[in-house]
Amino acid sequence: MKKIVVFITILSLFSCTKDAVNITTSLLDTIPIHKFYANEIFTDANLKLYGQWQFLYIFDDAGIIAGPGKINPTYNYLEIRKYGIYGKIKDNLVIESGEIVVTKQNATELQITLKPDKAYPLANDTWYDIAYIGKDSLRLSDASVGCGVLYNDYRKQN
Repeated sequence: MKKIVVFITILSLFSCTKDAVNITTSLLDTIPIHKFYANEIFTDANLKLYGQWQFLYIFDDAGIIAGPGKINPTYNYLEIRKYGIYGKIKDNLVIESGEIVVTKQNATELQITLKPDKAYPLANDTWYDIAYIGKDSLRLSDASVGCGVLYNDYRKQN
């Protein structure tokens, strides 16, 4: 009888450990999932936008005389969550979060606006054309640039 109790106890410890390992947390967990939208805002093809994206660099070649080229990122990663929530994370702190507004979405294009919460008064709305590059990369091209190019490159973290 003691062997059965010991076996059941050990088995239950392993099952608890496995559950604890699979739990993931986000710095954006405090934002209610339905703060901006009650339902999904992306088509099935664009659901891959959800997750954490490591910010690699900004490429700026915009303006009359062009830009400086590659610029270091201003934050560590961009997190995109259901439903229409984004956050910019730097050194494990949320430096900006807000609402994703889909401005154009069809079979070939996705364009979004990132609208920061009022808690970030220095942040501005930004319009991006989204391009998926391979299985794990993302390019957000600034849709407001009239000439030249300005884009941010990201690599999927999870």
